[in-house]
Amino acid sequence: MERGIYFDAWYRDEHCFHPSLPMRRTQMVEDLRDYEATLLVWSALGGGSLSLPYLEEEAYGEVPQRLRVYGYMNDQEFIRECDKHGIKVFGVVFEVQGWEFPAEISEDETQLLSLNILRGEGNKTWYGLREFSQDKYPKLFKKTFRDYFPDGLTNSDGEQVTDLWEECAARKWDGTAVHAAWVEVVGHEQICYQMCRNNPVWRAYLKKIIEIQIDAGVHGVHLDECELPITAINYGGCFCKDCMKPFNAYLKERQQLGLLPAEFADTDFDTFHYGEYIKANGIDFPGPNRGAIPLFSDYFQFQMKIMTGYFKELTDYVRAYGKSKGRDVLVSGNFFHVMHQYMPLQPEVDIIATEMRNTLYRQAYWYRYANGFAGGKPMTVVENPYGGIVPELLENLKSGRMAEQFQLMLLEATTFGCNLSIPYGGWMGNTIRDAFYAPKEPTMAVQQFLKKNDHLISNISGAEIAVNYSYPSYWHRENDAVGDDGDQATMLSSTVNKDVIMPFWDIIRQMSKQHVPYDVIISDDGELFQDEFTLERLSKYKCLVLPDNDIMTAKQLATVLEYLDAAEVNGGGGGKVVVYGRLANNGSEEARMLAARVLAHPGTQLCEESDKLYGFITAIRGMLPDAKFQIEVDGTPDIGINPHALENGGLAIHLVNYRFDRQQDRVVPITTAFRMRTPRAVTEVAVHTLNGEAIQAEWRYDSDSDADAGGYLSVQIAELPLYALVECRMV
Repeated sequence: MERGIYFDAWYRDEHCFHPSLPMRRTQMVEDLRDYEATLLVWSALGGGSLSLPYLEEEAYGEVPQRLRVYGYMNDQEFIRECDKHGIKVFGVVFEVQGWEFPAEISEDETQLLSLNILRGEGNKTWYGLREFSQDKYPKLFKKTFRDYFPDGLTNSDGEQVTDLWEECAARKWDGTAVHAAWVEVVGHEQICYQMCRNNPVWRAYLKKIIEIQIDAGVHGVHLDECELPITAINYGGCFCKDCMKPFNAYLKERQQLGLLPAEFADTDFDTFHYGEYIKANGIDFPGPNRGAIPLFSDYFQFQMKIMTGYFKELTDYVRAYGKSKGRDVLVSGNFFHVMHQYMPLQPEVDIIATEMRNTLYRQAYWYRYANGFAGGKPMTVVENPYGGIVPELLENLKSGRMAEQFQLMLLEATTFGCNLSIPYGGWMGNTIRDAFYAPKEPTMAVQQFLKKNDHLISNISGAEIAVNYSYPSYWHRENDAVGDDGDQATMLSSTVNKDVIMPFWDIIRQMSKQHVPYDVIISDDGELFQDEFTLERLSKYKCLVLPDNDIMTAKQLATVLEYLDAAEVNGGGGGKVVVYGRLANNGSEEARMLAARVLAHPGTQLCEESDKLYGFITAIRGMLPDAKFQIEVDGTPDIGINPHALENGGLAIHLVNYRFDRQQDRVVPITTAFRMRTPRAVTEVAVHTLNGEAIQAEWRYDSDSDADAGGYLSVQIAELPLYALVECRMV
């Protein structure tokens, strides 16, 4: 598993100023070695959304001799140093950000005296994408706009671009630019517009950023805000010309197929403008009830489709340009909360780097979902300063408290199949004047433990239960749940609309509370992306949970029927399916017919919404061998537990102890006992702890006389510390 570092390296006690990151030093590389880093995200060469010559200054700029005393380097040198130690550096492309900063320049316009933070020197002006694209100050840097684009740039109307910043900005329905408000530091003059990737001019510009990063030696390119311009929806966009033109074509196709509401059956989509329609009808966009806005579902699906294509255009370009330079360059994307917007993009990346919408002290179920989203690909998760515990945690860590709570957070992610990255100067939003640094010694202890025991860590659980997240059943609910929250809320947010029913999240949250191992499998709508909802994928599970899947494709339901009848599943008895609520009620006629067969199958258990959630979890339990979960924990200890299936055929059971006592500032040991059903006999057990302390652990293995192989492993730990890893050697 990757050991990722969230490597903004912003300054302590200073605002985190996008898009440029502070200069790197050799001491940072030493720290990264101490942290056993394998991967750096948000880590280098971010300044392209300010200007290309500024980006090249980051990459190759001459380092003043006085800074060499302290080991300062330009980004190309930093990448080379990391490469010596096997650390992969990802350049960050802030795709949605377009910047203008207040600046001070010399009288002869040859020197940039101040940028962003002004000192009252020289002539005050602005510098950013606008000035760069207009060659307003050609002597400030070594290159000008025309050095990068000798023939200029031409927009979709065939016009020469005279202001890159205004040309590519996302637009509200009234034509005003959409701001990237979450990165504009409060109290500063800086201005950041959201850019629209549907604009071919912006894609051309992003490709130049990618070229410069690859030329500077990055191991991978990280496409931040990779869902743009969907990003703009929560802020009232995007209604720019390069969204409206293809949207009209999309509506015309749907009109011809009879798929639009009756009120739009005769609309002239050659002259239609969705923004003008919103304005003329006094619609609050996006408003608290998106599902009620005319054409919103069509608009969202259109943006999902078009942004997927343009994201692939960029990922293909990264790989092709890397190949042209004789290298295989990796691709990563910021998939934020790994929700429905990002599902069609997942196949296009090599590594998933993602932010949690809300970082909490414990969120096992979210990690299980994220693990399912990754689908076996490497993933590193970064914390988010908004709406969670990070500001409080930072202050406590700075005062020397809650180090074990921080270790617990890191190891919870590992336990449930993810990597939580180490914050090294992590972003603290646009109001807090500080950066998030982890406490070094406790962090080193975790990282060194993870490296030492990497062979006992897996992103494959070996769980017996699969819970299906159905994209077509849930994307519109997720949108409605957000309401008009400008902070991009999801089901994890306190501002979410609780009236929106989303049993998937309720079910996996409850299963995690009851220590039930499970995997999440994501299924598609048959149009936007291809899922892996196949018999081969399902056959390793004894039970498949379908939580209120009101839309499923006929192909998926046919696969469910195959799974129910498969001789190789569940010891020859076929798979078991538990359905909660609806099944394909809103699907095609063929899908509804297949759903009826699924519901009538003897291997299916149906639970109505009137059944209480606990009762539904009990119904799942009843479909498993011996009517027992794969792992049964004695009592209700406040722990997290999850199995890892290992490459050597063995098994590791990871446990975290959630009993962090704030007054004692430590995790209080707890007695823990559990029984686990295993596919093969366990011959030896070893228990590994974070600090290497010996703990009393008793175990026994009971063979199942009714099975050809396997049985039950029982383990009792007298005093479970913060974390334990139970290694099982099997025949």
